[in-house]
Amino acid sequence: MTRTARPEADPSIILPTPERDELRAVVARFVARHGTHEAVRESIDSDSGYSESRWRRLNDELQVAALAVPEELGGHGFGFADLGVVLEETGAALLPEPLLVSAVIAGQALVRADDPASLDDLLGAVMEGRRTIGVSLDGEVTLSAGAGATGEAGSVVNGLVPGVLWGEAVDSLVVVASSGAEKALVVVDLTGAERRPREVVDLTRRRADVQLVDAPTRILVGAARFPDVVRELTLITGAALAAEHAGIAARLLDDTVAYVQQRHQFGRAIGSFQAIKHRLADMLVDRERARSAAMYALAVLDEDDARDAELAVAVASAVCADAATRSAYEAIQLHGGIGFTWEHSAHFYLRRALGDEGAFGGGRKARRSIADLVGV
Repeated sequence: MTRTARPEADPSIILPTPERDELRAVVARFVARHGTHEAVRESIDSDSGYSESRWRRLNDELQVAALAVPEELGGHGFGFADLGVVLEETGAALLPEPLLVSAVIAGQALVRADDPASLDDLLGAVMEGRRTIGVSLDGEVTLSAGAGATGEAGSVVNGLVPGVLWGEAVDSLVVVASSGAEKALVVVDLTGAERRPREVVDLTRRRADVQLVDAPTRILVGAARFPDVVRELTLITGAALAAEHAGIAARLLDDTVAYVQQRHQFGRAIGSFQAIKHRLADMLVDRERARSAAMYALAVLDEDDARDAELAVAVASAVCADAATRSAYEAIQLHGGIGFTWEHSAHFYLRRALGDEGAFGGGRKARRSIADLVGV
């Protein structure tokens, strides 16, 4: 059946709210204090690849990992649209902490477990930032024979999980495990696991290949619910990443506008030249399109039985990835010679955009999904 690529939910779901505006202001102040570009540069050289103290502050002061966890499970019960505000601001700062995978995707995987109560200890540790969890929905390992989807004690997994984001630093890993013809979603304890770091483009998001040998595991989701839960987590991943990319596009525009107002040539600010204005206008359009698309996708995920969730996330993924990439290239060009140097922050933003394309597929993959969904 052919579908039209039009929003189906009420447009009011993306209208700003006082609560959301206040949340954005709080996160923006946090980033201004603790997430400057100099601080990010310094923290990526640490053993973990991020700042342990900033991660503690994110969880102690902002409680990012608990925001979208239901209240009955000990969280704050915020929606994905609210979480998107946090992701925009932290994405704009290129914070290297594992907020995307541990606080968002892994946390939502634990919430969707067949028996969430049996994982109270793990979810509590994640919400408090005491334990970090990586996620690999594309990787697959082998579950010990006989464990299948029953979750019996003593289950172990074996296999290689390639390119795990923050793979060197996380304590556990959510991954797909197979036992015969059945698949389950499991969380694996990485104590003692062999981790081989990869050379990456984006230094703010390290990756590693993780070799699992008889690694102890706990079943999150059995075969019966596996397809539905993986679909939900895939949508959450796409929408959350889109919010980060929207934040990047916004930050790059702000930084570039500030620069062209200061940089003078021929006795006037280069921002007054018509050619520069046109390029900035294109960046502005990208920013607004990205913000709207990301906000809609996240808000749709908060709706019960939203019919266009998959399409909304695919559109947001394409629009926001393209906006972040184009904005990074434009920022480098419009900053002139300094923009082409490693010392300038624009280089970091371009590396994030290219690194995310390798890790998540980028706009090209999202556009293929859109074409499939609308029957092109």
